[in-house]
Amino acid sequence: MGSTIYDYSILEHNFEGTFVNHKRAKKELLDTALQYLNAPFLPGGRSPFGLDASGFTQLVYKINGYALKRTAVEQSAQGEALSFIEESEPGDLAFFDNQEGVIDHVGIIMKDNYIIHVHGNTRIDRLDHTGIFNTESRSYTHSLRVIKKVI
Repeated sequence: MGSTIYDYSILEHNFEGTFVNHKRAKKELLDTALQYLNAPFLPGGRSPFGLDASGFTQLVYKINGYALKRTAVEQSAQGEALSFIEESEPGDLAFFDNQEGVIDHVGIIMKDNYIIHVHGNTRIDRLDHTGIFNTESRSYTHSLRVIKKVI
């Protein structure tokens, strides 16, 4: 899932699955993202066997026909910034920074102030104007920097 093969005739294989060669509706992003729920964290990962935060968002967007850059800081340069979390809609991206102010994390906004992202594994947490609130640890794990509407 998420692979691009340009010339598969040399593989001598008949592909029997489905593929996307167009842009899907924005609402489809969350359906795709939820398929990766509980996939483990893996630095540099972009598969169900392991993902990192920006690899996850890049893969979800790619499967739905949209191009995102590879790292969170590169992805944060794409799209249109929103002023308030209330302006966001499901499928928009939220970016988070570290103590030095460098963007180092990204997740996909869901409805009702939730976010799906990779932190230990692909998980769903609460999102507010401060950042990501982990209800298990009862603490903020990431500090919100900017919300972007990419599509």
